[in-house]
Amino acid sequence: MMSAMVVEQIEALLRAAFPGAAEVAVIDRTGGDDHFQVRVVSSEFDGLPLLEQHRRVNEALATPLADGTIHELRIKTKGSI
Repeated sequence: MMSAMVVEQIEALLRAAFPGAAEVAVIDRTGGDDHFQVRVVSSEFDGLPLLEQHRRVNEALATPLADGTIHELRIKTKGSI
C-alpha cells in the first residue's frame, strides 16, 4: 500500500506545480515505490522546448528526487495545443 501513498504524493506535487494541467498521471513502473513515470499535459508547456518542459517537472519534484524517494523518473510532457 506504500506505493499508492508515494504516487499520491508525487501527483499532489505535480498538481500544485501545474494547477491548470489537463492531465497529471503517475505510474509506479516496477512496484518498488521508487521508479516512476509521470505524464503532464499543460498549457504551461505551450511553445517550450521539450528540455524546458522536463526541467520544470524535475523542479516540481526536486524534494523527492533529492531525498531518494524517486530513484528513477521517466517524464512525458505535452502542451495543450
